[in-house]
Amino acid sequence: MAHIERKTTFHVVSSSRARHDAFASLLGPENVRQVRPHFTEDIIRKPINTQTAEWPMEMSETKAFQDISALMVLSYLNQTVETGLRGDFRVDNERIIRLYSDTINIAYAGDTLDDATLILEKPRNIENWIIDRERGAMALSGKHTELCTAITAIDMTNPDVHPRTVLVRTAIKMRPYTEEDVRAFVDRHGKEAVMKSASGISFINGSVELFDTEQPLRMYIQTDPNLPPSLIAELPTWSHLTQEDRQRILYGAVPEAIQLLTSEFPEAKPQLRGRTTAQRYGTKPNAPPNLQLP
Repeated sequence: MAHIERKTTFHVVSSSRARHDAFASLLGPENVRQVRPHFTEDIIRKPINTQTAEWPMEMSETKAFQDISALMVLSYLNQTVETGLRGDFRVDNERIIRLYSDTINIAYAGDTLDDATLILEKPRNIENWIIDRERGAMALSGKHTELCTAITAIDMTNPDVHPRTVLVRTAIKMRPYTEEDVRAFVDRHGKEAVMKSASGISFINGSVELFDTEQPLRMYIQTDPNLPPSLIAELPTWSHLTQEDRQRILYGAVPEAIQLLTSEFPEAKPQLRGRTTAQRYGTKPNAPPNLQLP
């Protein structure tokens, strides 16, 4: 019988159209579909890890495991694997891969990775965020920072594999700025846009005036939290990047991540059901250095 090549369709499970657009610009709009999530971030318990960058890995996997439709499919497929019935599930000769993701912004206290790190989340009150020098906008002024996006993929048509997670890490630097600069930033982009962004200062606004684009931008990819990430791109300056370029970087829509997510799914085993990457790998007390800051 002749082998039938199956089309791969990616379902981006997110309420954010920007995440969908990032993958559609890389993979083609005909190959990407936005799927509304059946989880809520309000009830997902944030993990506490010894390694800050593990946070989005656990969060993206938690979203995947909590998504109702994904759970229904995984439950059935894993039972099939446990009973020894293996096979290749097909849906009209289409391979469907669901993508879940989570993004955080990490600020470094100094110029080395030995310094304390701080995870900056979405602002809840604009005025407090503007003046807060510990966890608000001013906490990033002049600092090295890292955009971390974890992507979890589930092959919905193959019962023989476990979900796969990769972490895309982007190291950049903020320019020194003042409260007046931040207020101007809010006026320019709007309060709603600010409150939707990790740290409040979005990497994908129409302009990146609070970022130091004359400093290097380095992108890394990582699958095992106990091993150093691999450098996949380095730009000495990045003012030339377009909105579409930055969108792909922020959401991890890069070829290296897609290649790992679609070609190296771990074998599904009963003991791995419902276990996150951090739970499977564990966390070593003396983890290797993570990445080079700009």
